[in-house]
Amino acid sequence: MATTYHRAERTDGALRLCSHVHLTVVSAVACISAAGEYIVALEDGFFRALNDKEQVEYEYAVYGRAIKRSIAPIEGYRKKRFT
Repeated sequence: MATTYHRAERTDGALRLCSHVHLTVVSAVACISAAGEYIVALEDGFFRALNDKEQVEYEYAVYGRAIKRSIAPIEGYRKKRFT
């Protein structure tokens, strides 16, 4: 089974915010300090979007509730290698 970590990043990918990884989504949310920052998952050395369960954890940590909406996956999204 793959180990999954989480970290805070800018949504434009230009700047890494926290230089460390978190074991939970909730602990990674603590590193968010401004608009445009989000949590990404790091699994087997690759960044990936949050899965549905992680997204709900994020929403509870940030908003205190889950936000009901439908999100379609982005076509052609490629995993980014963590270095």
